[in-house]
Amino acid sequence: MDTQKDVQPPKQQPMIYICGECHTENEIKARDPIRCRECGYRIMYKKRTKRYSSGCV
Repeated sequence: MDTQKDVQPPKQQPMIYICGECHTENEIKARDPIRCRECGYRIMYKKRTKRYSSGCV
């Protein structure tokens, strides 16, 4: 019995990165080059999620 039949991985959503030079938000998918679409700068910072984390209390 194959219980894993026709299981598709979840669609990859683009992540939002912030340019280190001009500070614009860029949506970058998994196989896209890491480069700002506005200025061409290649240092990007991942935007923080709004997910709650209990962390250290």
